[in-house]
Amino acid sequence: MFVAGYYPEIVQVVRSADWLVHNFSSESVDIYNAVNYQHNRQIKGIKYQVVFDMNFLQYLLNMVKRPEANELSRIAAAYLTFFQISDVQLDPTIAIYEKINYSSDHAEEAISNLEQFRGIDNHSPDELAAYALGYEQQLRIEPIASEDREKLREALLQYRRLTDWDSLYLCILAITDISINTSISRPKKPLAFVEWCITEFRFSLAALVYAAALFGRAPARRMMKFKVKEQERKKRAALRNMTWDLYYIDRYMKSWVSNDDRTENLMLTADGGLKLTMQLAVECQIAEGLEPLRPHLGNELQGIEDAYANRNSVKRDYNSEEWSYDYRKSLITKYESKLL
Repeated sequence: MFVAGYYPEIVQVVRSADWLVHNFSSESVDIYNAVNYQHNRQIKGIKYQVVFDMNFLQYLLNMVKRPEANELSRIAAAYLTFFQISDVQLDPTIAIYEKINYSSDHAEEAISNLEQFRGIDNHSPDELAAYALGYEQQLRIEPIASEDREKLREALLQYRRLTDWDSLYLCILAITDISINTSISRPKKPLAFVEWCITEFRFSLAALVYAAALFGRAPARRMMKFKVKEQERKKRAALRNMTWDLYYIDRYMKSWVSNDDRTENLMLTADGGLKLTMQLAVECQIAEGLEPLRPHLGNELQGIEDAYANRNSVKRDYNSEEWSYDYRKSLITKYESKLL
């Protein structure tokens, strides 16, 4: 069988790319060994599912859309082949919501993307492996049509905002405002964000880790997508893009904490900033503290820990008489007016 013969090469591709983030406790676990997933699925009844971002979805779609393969789509095909062999499921939900981005104008395209993804996800692993390893330049894969397209459209558009999206958007607005504030030195910017969280809004581990990765000593490239001199349309798109990154992190952490013992989630992304932030968030959760941020923040970490420990000793708007959804909306309006 083709896949069996080329399995070592598929593993070499995905291991070299290393797009996966996980929260498995044992450091000795090899996340690129299909046998581990198969064993736990069959013997322990554990279900594995992978959440992926919109970029990965696009890499998969390009296998069908583009006449010639590129490296990113070949890697994506290798991951899909590996997951099929491992009996690991892919969850496209958040990527599809990101594609729609709260606009009914994007709904039809998003549904078409979802149908095409289903076709690709159920395609022959032999042909996927052939594409991944360079034996094919393009795949012919039919979409799997939805039984009731209109019902699916209504379901995808029924929520004006996903849970916590507006709060995370506000955090991104504050982080961006601090980023362009030249009166705050770069090492002091993470603390400035924490102090903002404490006094004006509320604390978010995902947002703090995002700020630490962005302003720290070893930031990933292109994490700050907002550019002051861009047109308003592009600035809005940049802010939404960063909010979606933060949303993936926040959702992953919450699903991990609340999940049952029979389900394990992983995150798949080629985005360096998203991957770095996700890994740091996982490490902080495992450590039950912020110590994993020290290599990025150095001595500045102590000030952040002190500020958080003493958060209840200062006047806070969160949960005070001033707090309400209108209060959050007013803050969003304030920062949008300033940034846009």
